[in-house]
Amino acid sequence: MLKISRTYLVALLALAALAFSGTALAAHNGNNKAELTGAGGVSGTAIVNYSEGQGTFNGTITVNGLAPNTSYSFFVNGAASSPGRLICSGTSDSSGTFTCNAQKLTLLGFASAELRTSGGAVVASGVFERRGNCRDPEQAGSQCQAK
Repeated sequence: MLKISRTYLVALLALAALAFSGTALAAHNGNNKAELTGAGGVSGTAIVNYSEGQGTFNGTITVNGLAPNTSYSFFVNGAASSPGRLICSGTSDSSGTFTCNAQKLTLLGFASAELRTSGGAVVASGVFERRGNCRDPEQAGSQCQAK
């Protein structure tokens, strides 16, 4: 009986260590927000949050002041030589607001966000702020330690 208890204890500790390492990864990549700006009053927000339960990222963007009924794509960029990772694409509405989102993304690393036209021109960009466990919008019951 004592041997089963030790085996159980070792398995439980191993599982706890695995869970802790996953949480540390989530905190490192965590929740990220970029304020986007562009010429002519273009502005918006890009958010990429880590979903610990899924082990993936969710991304969303909203940008105002764009040309109406125009195609755009949301990219995140890592290294300067990287072409960026497409998050989602869509069309701005009749008032020039663009919104799109994607879930269950696998991202290896990113530092900035860009909104591009279908021709590849960057119309808005910004650098991600690492927000740890702070979500945007903030969720009830959060233990957010915002800066």
